[in-house]
Amino acid sequence: MSPTVQDLERCYWCAGLFLQFVAETRDTGGSYTLIDSVILRGTEPPPHVHTYEDEELFLLEGQLQYRFRDTEGVLNPGEFVLLPRGQIHYFECLTRQVRLMVRFSPGGLEQAFKDFGVAATDSLLPPPRESVPGFEVISRIFAERGVHFVLPSVEGWMSNAES
Repeated sequence: MSPTVQDLERCYWCAGLFLQFVAETRDTGGSYTLIDSVILRGTEPPPHVHTYEDEELFLLEGQLQYRFRDTEGVLNPGEFVLLPRGQIHYFECLTRQVRLMVRFSPGGLEQAFKDFGVAATDSLLPPPRESVPGFEVISRIFAERGVHFVLPSVEGWMSNAES
């Protein structure tokens, strides 16, 4: 992925993730947000649940494992999964990095990423040394937008999803 210079205004580094906001809520009348993202193994978000939006993943490069409720699977390039709102889910990179399109419906969640991210000034990897706020700050930013992180052990998080 190499965005053009004019696209850089839509690119952010967010806790090690490279996010290009292809379509923001302002572009779609609030219908959705579409993000082209590069995620390195180890920088994936913890299990979480969305109150307001569905999350859809379309894998472009690499291999990704996902889990929600009693569904677990592996995405290969060209494959898609819908992670419905209200259900705890997570995903992890099975390769060193993945590139995927993430769609949030309805839109608006891009602002949470921008609130703690650093605007990109260059499209080259590796990322710049960004100052990443603590997990408490990131959790608060997302909680204000209805996304809640779930931090029990991965083995135990599914039982919490049913409560």
